[in-house]
Amino acid sequence: MPPAARPAHHTGATWLSAALGLGLLLSAEAGTAADADPDTVVRHLTARLAASPDDATLYVARARALIELHEFARAIADLDRALALDATLDEAWFWRGMARGRLGQVAAGIADLSVFLARNPESSLAYTKRGVRYLWSGDLERAFADLQHAIALDPENAEAHDDLGVIYARRGELTRAIHHFRQTIRLDPQYQKGFHNLAMALLISGDAEAALASVDEALRLAPKNRNTVLLKGAILEQLGATEEAGALYEFAEQLDEGNWTERLDVQ
Repeated sequence: MPPAARPAHHTGATWLSAALGLGLLLSAEAGTAADADPDTVVRHLTARLAASPDDATLYVARARALIELHEFARAIADLDRALALDATLDEAWFWRGMARGRLGQVAAGIADLSVFLARNPESSLAYTKRGVRYLWSGDLERAFADLQHAIALDPENAEAHDDLGVIYARRGELTRAIHHFRQTIRLDPQYQKGFHNLAMALLISGDAEAALASVDEALRLAPKNRNTVLLKGAILEQLGATEEAGALYEFAEQLDEGNWTERLDVQ
């Protein structure tokens, strides 16, 4: 994915082109579900694997912790080993699909998730994750179908609503995008990207005041999210608060750009 566009005050662009350049945020990719520190989990499972090197489930468990640590290549190696030991282990197909996508092996990730879905056709989560990977590959039609199916299976799937909203926004269907972003934050009030994306859609639709309220909530949840800081700058610039906007743009220069998998430009 291309990096975010520089703020308007650096380029002379309008507030709208700055907003378009910032991009919508895609759903975060979950790793382990456990509360334990993933480094501790990896060490513990490595010791267990030394004693039980043919236990496929231990490789899957360690891979999940490695995904949490963003060590995707090591996670894939563990999942390859797990599947060599037991190709019927559905969880290994799912997590390898997750890790491959994050490593940039998007087509391979989609293939793994497709194996999982063939065996688990009621998994709203897996349809969501495959839909996101279709988004990464630029296949909006398949992404749209997967995300719609995910919501049909589970109408309270906040992540699927958010990513479906991203597709509608890219299509220019802002009313529908705003509806799905509002559904996202209704279902999960801690979903930072839902507030960010809602603010983006509201800004593009011309409601900067409402956009400001939404971006403030997004920043309350993630004060150092670079894209969200830049988005607030664009909103303030539209509202005429150019000095405050400029300060935010300068602050954003100090922040990490984040992972490419969590951002999608509006085109």
